[in-house]
Amino acid sequence: MLVLLAAGWVAGKWFSSSPREQIGGPRYLIVNADDFGLSDGVSEGILQSWRDGVTTSTSAMMNMPGAPQRLARARAQYPDLPIGLHLNITGGRPVLPPKQAPTLVDANGEFYTNATILEHLPNISLDELSAELHAQAKLFVATAGKFDHIDYHHHMVALYTPFYPVVRELAKEYGVPVRQPVPESVYGHIKLAGGGGAGEAIGQMIHFGLHRPRLAWRLMRYMGPQAFKRQAALLDEENIPTPNWFVDGYYGKPSVENFISMLRQLQPGISEVMVHPANVDSQLSATGGDHTRQRQTELQVLIDPRVKEAVAKYNVRLVNFSFLSRSNAR
Repeated sequence: MLVLLAAGWVAGKWFSSSPREQIGGPRYLIVNADDFGLSDGVSEGILQSWRDGVTTSTSAMMNMPGAPQRLARARAQYPDLPIGLHLNITGGRPVLPPKQAPTLVDANGEFYTNATILEHLPNISLDELSAELHAQAKLFVATAGKFDHIDYHHHMVALYTPFYPVVRELAKEYGVPVRQPVPESVYGHIKLAGGGGAGEAIGQMIHFGLHRPRLAWRLMRYMGPQAFKRQAALLDEENIPTPNWFVDGYYGKPSVENFISMLRQLQPGISEVMVHPANVDSQLSATGGDHTRQRQTELQVLIDPRVKEAVAKYNVRLVNFSFLSRSNAR
């Protein structure tokens, strides 16, 4: 997510700094735990954060080894747990046979990673992308029934906006809300210690631009704040529910202090913050990544009594995505 979000900042942040129109009313927060199914430890950590903490929903990635089985067990054991579909094109192998989605995968039949997909975005077939994302949705339904909402691994299918029509198509087909495609850091209402959000990615994108300036320039028009906002406007036009705000700045900077600071700064309306709690196990460790160990920290934050106390103190109501369908808060 971070590499691609930087493209949006380089392309248009400085030309799109006007604040979002004012939204009135109380403050609601969806705390969504991404990556259910990635490993036993991730799935167990998410369930603990929902049972004992402030997590209100999760979302399952269907293409990872063992993910359908973990999802089926969770649905049977916790039928009230809201579970969404975590669309994934940057980790593991596709649900489809790789030969049916050749532009989405490398020579080993694996999805391009978050670090390598940038080079390949213009060459990815939208037909293949649509087929794979529909296959992920169908596998979820066959495994556990209807999903609660749609969101995105690494925010990939939202950050590269030519992919986003497939998300809208899925949302209408299955009648579910989606994650807000405009990161809150576009507006800058929430500022946390250590940065978070897109700050780290700006340097990475500049590095990419120095090495591949022509490609970087081609991508920028699709990945800036104005491009994100156009997709949000299309959601409204097509009556697809989405939260008012997607809080991206907490990612990568988990602490009780930052979570409480975020609660204090939430804007009126419905916000979503993505979290990544886990008990770090060998399968998760094998995936690598700079944020692997932080998942254990996130779990401890989400079950910390101080966080629950702050939710009450700052008059934040915890909800899940079903609230979007029945609320007039927007």
